[in-house]
Formats: sequence, structure tokens, C-alpha cells
Amino acid sequence: MTMKDRTKLMFADALEEILQEKPFDKVRVLDLCKRCETTPQTFYYHFHDKYELAAWVFLHDFAYIVGDAEPDYSPQRLTEMTNHLVARRIFYQRAYNDHSQNAVNTYMFNFNLQNAKKIVKEVTGEELSAEQMVQLKYHMHGVMGVFYELIYETLEMNVEKMSAFLYEKTPDFMKEAFAGYRYKSEEILDSDK
Repeated sequence: MTMKDRTKLMFADALEEILQEKPFDKVRVLDLCKRCETTPQTFYYHFHDKYELAAWVFLHDFAYIVGDAEPDYSPQRLTEMTNHLVARRIFYQRAYNDHSQNAVNTYMFNFNLQNAKKIVKEVTGEELSAEQMVQLKYHMHGVMGVFYELIYETLEMNVEKMSAFLYEKTPDFMKEAFAGYRYKSEEILDSDK
């Protein structure tokens, strides 16, 4: 792990610790720097603001789960992904509660949407049709809504059943593309640029 990655992780850990104590909108860059015993210049070398840091935490989680693994789009993989995110429930609850212009939930939706479009094109060699694009957006909105309920513990379904349900409801063109795509951690973590 590079020094740059260790520094980013240090700020990510600090953000997660601070979110145990206060809501996202109350977190200041100075709080993060104080917790990390570093300067604001160090923070701003790596991130534009706390929103970019929160987005990086999501990307880091995503890369941890699927990066460099064998291609696998299955209910089991969805369960593994979901369990990892749920283990960080407080972070995602607090980040999701922020509804500012740069909110992490908006970032997550857009990342997932763009990522899915890219994967379908790379695997099939074709752009999405207008109908496929609507299916993709509809599916992503549903996934994000279910994730919201899951992290707030209002979903009346366990993770395994939810994963099987989401897999079943994934449009076939997406299942095929995701099943044949190998994620690279480096590309995922560079997608914030």
C-alpha cells in the first residue's frame, strides 16, 4: 500500500469515527485533521472536501468487495457486498442523511449508473438502447431505495432474501454483462478523478 493510500485510509477512518459522534453536516475538515494529527493542506492534497472523502470511502468499499475478484454476479456475491456495507451501517446512515448538492447517496447512484453503462458497453460492444437505459435507471433507483431501508433497518427481509430478490429483478442484459466483467481495484479507486 502506498503512502498516498495510507493517508486516504487514515482520513477515511477518522471520518467514520467522527460520524459515530455527530451527523455528517457537522463534520469539518479541521475535525478530520485534528483527529489525524495532520494539517488541512494534507487533507486538501488528497480530497477537495469531505464529500469527496465520503465518495472515496464508498469506492474503497466497492473495490474491496469486487476489485480483482473472479467475475461473479450472483445472489451470493450480492449478499457478500451487502454484508460488507451493512457492517459500516453508521457511516452509511450518517452519509445518507446528508442531502446537500454533493451528497454521497447521489454520488453512489451516479457511480453505479455510469459503471453499469460502461460494463454493458465493454462486455457487449454496444451502447445501451433508450429502453435499456430506462430499465437500468429504474433498477438502480430500486436498489438504492432497498439499500436505504436496509441500512436504516426498516427492510422486512434479511440480506440473503433481499440479494436473491435483487438478483432476480436485475434485467437480463445487466446480469450477462456483470457476470462477464472483471473489476480492477485500481480503476475503481481512480474513478473519482
